[in-house]
Amino acid sequence: MEGPDSLGFGPLVPTESERSLMERVRQELKHELKQGYKEKIVDIREEILRKRRAGKLPGDTTSVLKAWWQSHSKWPYPTEEDKANLVQETGLQLKQINNWFINQRKRNWHSSPSTSTVLKNKRKK
Repeated sequence: MEGPDSLGFGPLVPTESERSLMERVRQELKHELKQGYKEKIVDIREEILRKRRAGKLPGDTTSVLKAWWQSHSKWPYPTEEDKANLVQETGLQLKQINNWFINQRKRNWHSSPSTSTVLKNKRKK
């Protein structure tokens, strides 16, 4: 390096070739880090995109599901045929239909004494 040394005689200034070498090393390290973490970066990016997509279903879709829910409020467990019809009507996947009903029952289906009796009788069958 040109200029005074590190004994207090002023700052060390790298030569042009040293700056060029440091830049190449920096670029190589950056490339190696990207390659080493590439898979992890892709995983994180996909997770972020999934979370962005997650959320409420469209209103017209939920209105179809809620209509079914209201008309079957005493026993809100759709049959496989009911689910297939709801998939056709809403355009959702079967898994989404199943999850919606699971969540809806957890949030909104308050067991009354008569519901508990119905549940016990259904389980015995």
